[in-house]
Amino acid sequence: MKAQKVVIAASTGIAFLLCLAGFVFAFRAYSEASKIKATLGGTFRQLEQIYNENPFPYPTNVTVLRNDTAWTTNWYQSLVGELHAAAVPNETLSSSGFIQKLQDTSSELQKKAAAEGGKVLVDGFSFGFDRYLGSSSHMPKPENVKQLAIQFMMVEAITREILNSHVVALSRIERENFEGDAVETPASTGRRRTQPAGSPAAPAVGVADSHYPGQHFTFGFTADEKALAEVLGRLAKMPMFVVVTELKIDRVDRGLRPRPEKPAIEADKTKTAVLQPSHRVVSGPEIPPLLKIQMQVDVYTFEGV
Repeated sequence: MKAQKVVIAASTGIAFLLCLAGFVFAFRAYSEASKIKATLGGTFRQLEQIYNENPFPYPTNVTVLRNDTAWTTNWYQSLVGELHAAAVPNETLSSSGFIQKLQDTSSELQKKAAAEGGKVLVDGFSFGFDRYLGSSSHMPKPENVKQLAIQFMMVEAITREILNSHVVALSRIERENFEGDAVETPASTGRRRTQPAGSPAAPAVGVADSHYPGQHFTFGFTADEKALAEVLGRLAKMPMFVVVTELKIDRVDRGLRPRPEKPAIEADKTKTAVLQPSHRVVSGPEIPPLLKIQMQVDVYTFEGV
C-alpha cells in the first residue's frame, strides 16, 4: 500500500512538471506569435498607407522642381546666347569684298595700336594674311573666302584683346594654312614670306572635330607679367570659345634703372660733404623684366546650336 502511494505521488509530480513545461512552451509560442502578428499588422498598415497615398508630389517639391527647371532653362538660354554671339557670321563675301574688309580692318587695328602704345605693331604688319595684303598680294579663290573670313574674324577679335591689354609689341601671328597654293612661314620683321608650292605645312594641333570645328593660331608678343595676365583673363572672358593650349615664355632682362642726375650745385655740395648712406648706392633698382611670349590658341565654333 505504501509503495502504491509512492508511485502515485511520483506520477503526479511528473505530470505536474510536464504540464508546467507545456505551459511555458505555450506561453513562449504565444509571445512569438503575438510579435509576428504585430509586425505583420504594422507592415500591412504601412502597405495600406502607401497604397492610399496621393500619387502626386507635394506642393513643396513641385515648387522646388519648378525653380530648378526655370534656372536650368535660363542657364541653357544664356549658354546658347553666348555661343550665338561667337558664331560665324552668315554674310557672303566676294573675293574683292574680303580684300577690302581685310584692308580696312587691318588699317583700323594699326591706328588703334599706334594710339594705345606707339610701336606695338611694325609697319605693314599683315596679321597672318600677308599673301592678301601688300604690293605682292593676290585675290583669294572664291571657295576659300568663307574660311578666310572666319579666320580673320577670330584673329581680329583676339588681336583687339591683346592690344587692350597694353602689351609692348605684337610681333607675330600665324594661322592655319588651308589654301594649298603655298605655305606661309614667319619672318623676323613680323611679316610672313611665301614658300614654294609642295612644301609641307605645319600640322594643326588638336582642333579637328566634325561636331566642334576649330582653328589654330599662334601669337607672338612682348609684355610684362601684368599685361600677360590681362591677356589671359581677357581671352577667358571672350564670347568666342578660345582655348590657350600652350605658352612659351622667355625672359628679356632690361638691366637697371639709371640714377637721376643731380643739379650741378647739388653735385658740388656732395663732393665737399660726406655722402649719406642713401647716396652711396652704386646701382639703381632693377627694372622688371619683359616677357617674350609665344601663345598657341585654339578657337572653336559651335554651328547649329
